Amino acid sequence: EKGVVTAQNVLTKLLRLSQVTGGFVTDVDGQVQQVGGEKMRAFEETLDDLLDAGKKVVVFARFIPEIRAICKALEKRGLQYRYITGEVSQAERGEAVQAFQTMPEVKVFVAQIQTAGLGITLTAADTAIFFSMDFSLANHEQAKARIHRISQRHPVTYIYLLTAGTVDEKIFEALREKKNLADLVVDRWREFLR
Repeated sequence: EKGVVTAQNVLTKLLRLSQVTGGFVTDVDGQVQQVGGEKMRAFEETLDDLLDAGKKVVVFARFIPEIRAICKALEKRGLQYRYITGEVSQAERGEAVQAFQTMPEVKVFVAQIQTAGLGITLTAADTAIFFSMDFSLANHEQAKARIHRISQRHPVTYIYLLTAGTVDEKIFEALREKKNLADLVVDRWREFLR
């Protein structure tokens, strides 16, 4: 009701549809608009249950507006957390990881999938929430490997927040079956967008 989102090609359509499922979308003027809060509410309920069970949690998200909203929700609850996005310097990334790994009061680590997928260890947690995912199987596997490493001493749990009947389900299914989503989109884009 607030406006129109346009996309010139199939990859941009998929990007915009992914943004919408997370509750935010970039409009034609390049401004980020909040378009929903359902996934955030599901995230908050899930996180509360995990923290009540004494867990440390890693949260993966694809888009910066999602990460900002997640951090705001953590601050509202008075939780200590650390985060990594492309905007965080290398030195700060190391400090954030170290704090999460060694400080019991730092309960949550928020990570942008593309940025935090390589070279860090987050085994202080045995549970990860995927708020959103990108289309890359390699990024997905690397993100999962941040907590599922040799030094992990507990079974690992991955929780996926998926919006029913949306591109979320298609992305998850492709990643679960270890399919190259780019090939699926190029070869069968009409079927994928149905």
